[in-house]
Amino acid sequence: MNEKRKKRSFWSRWLPHVLFWCTLLSLMGSLVFLGRAALFSLGLFIVLFPITLIVMLVRWWPSRPCQSLPNSRRWKRRLNFVSAGVLVAAAINVFAGLNFFGTPLGTTLLVAGTLLLPAAMVAALVSFSLSRDEVTEDLLEPDEDILFRADTHWAIFLPPIQLLTLCILLVLGPFGLGGEVVAAVVYVVIVPGVMARALAIFLNTEVSVTDRRLITVTGTVFRRKRMLDLDDIRAAGLSQGRLGRVLGYGKVGIIGRDGGSIKLPGIADPMSLRDMLDPTHTTAPSI
Repeated sequence: MNEKRKKRSFWSRWLPHVLFWCTLLSLMGSLVFLGRAALFSLGLFIVLFPITLIVMLVRWWPSRPCQSLPNSRRWKRRLNFVSAGVLVAAAINVFAGLNFFGTPLGTTLLVAGTLLLPAAMVAALVSFSLSRDEVTEDLLEPDEDILFRADTHWAIFLPPIQLLTLCILLVLGPFGLGGEVVAAVVYVVIVPGVMARALAIFLNTEVSVTDRRLITVTGTVFRRKRMLDLDDIRAAGLSQGRLGRVLGYGKVGIIGRDGGSIKLPGIADPMSLRDMLDPTHTTAPSI
């Protein structure tokens, strides 16, 4: 048992670093080499890039209780500094690029500024979300106990990872100017929205089941609090694709007696939550 634990610890510690350097070297190879070697390096990078990001998420952030992050104040200060610095750098690059518009230098500066803007927006959103305090505890009634807290799964970040991989493929692949234009639109318009949604679900969602009610808190700017008595739940369902069944995440839907519904995406171990809420389920899951 100890040898197995040591092997797991070794791979969980070093595998992300090995993948990171292999991904970086393959990216450099796609830019330096020519011909088939460049295409092979590009193909290797496109395969390794999402795998590396996923392994890093599994290693350092596999699943967290909703609205829970160690040392959130320290992270908030760091992210405030990073987002402000990246935003200033983006503004300087865009302003300088407009002044030198029509020249190679101006084009380079405009591209650099454009690339930095989504990163600044994401960092600012994460910083804002970390400033939130947990709301569920304040909504509890006297003598009401929390029996179950839902976790959010790292797989909520798979869509933005896929979009980033697509952008890199369009830029580095043999697609010419058209591919670069499409990649720029996807990166500037679509990626920030998809990433913001994933972060909003991961950092701003609270899902708790008490001995009386289901309590959910969602939303980034405006917090939406919904409470539903367990006796008023008519049905609870689960939506899982093949990937969700393999990785252990899915969307849980709850329907109340008044016809209202609550949908909770990106839930880790969704079957336990569904079984707790479904009135037709006879055997309660272990908590």
